[in-house]
Amino acid sequence: MLKTIILLTDTVQQQQPLANLLREHNRDLVFCSALRASDLSAIDPDVLSEARLVSFAADVAMHEKFLLRLGYGAYKFYATPTQYPGLPSAPDESEDDPHCFSVIAQSMTIWPDFKKVVGLETVTIPDGTAPAERERLVFSRLAHLFWGMSHMIAGEATDLPGIIGSGGSQRPTLAMMN
Repeated sequence: MLKTIILLTDTVQQQQPLANLLREHNRDLVFCSALRASDLSAIDPDVLSEARLVSFAADVAMHEKFLLRLGYGAYKFYATPTQYPGLPSAPDESEDDPHCFSVIAQSMTIWPDFKKVVGLETVTIPDGTAPAERERLVFSRLAHLFWGMSHMIAGEATDLPGIIGSGGSQRPTLAMMN
């Protein structure tokens, strides 16, 4: 049974609104807050088998053993310019500023073949938009994606359904490594 959501965010201010939204769908959830890898390693290992990690706009590397111990998977929500697929953020500001971004919810696994996109939206930035406004528009769309998926994130499913990704139906486990 899903008991705990581990919220990994870029700022502490993002924690409470995300937890409140998820709590609307599952009042019994307990939340652990994390801002960096050291916060994750401080979580009691007994909690992980009944937990799901949700990384929201955070760029923190996960240790493979941590991911394998999570009973309800790990998902990251992030934005990337469509001009630079695979990069976590836009390159240095230039006259080639990105005008279209994808906001993505993706499963986190140590095996690339098992990763899947579970949510996807795009946002087009109007010409002449200031960098701060561009960032606000992209972040708003990322928050909208999280809001739209909040019922699934707070739900009991071990794996969220993919819209793009692996055809594998079994989530990798620690036993698969041996």
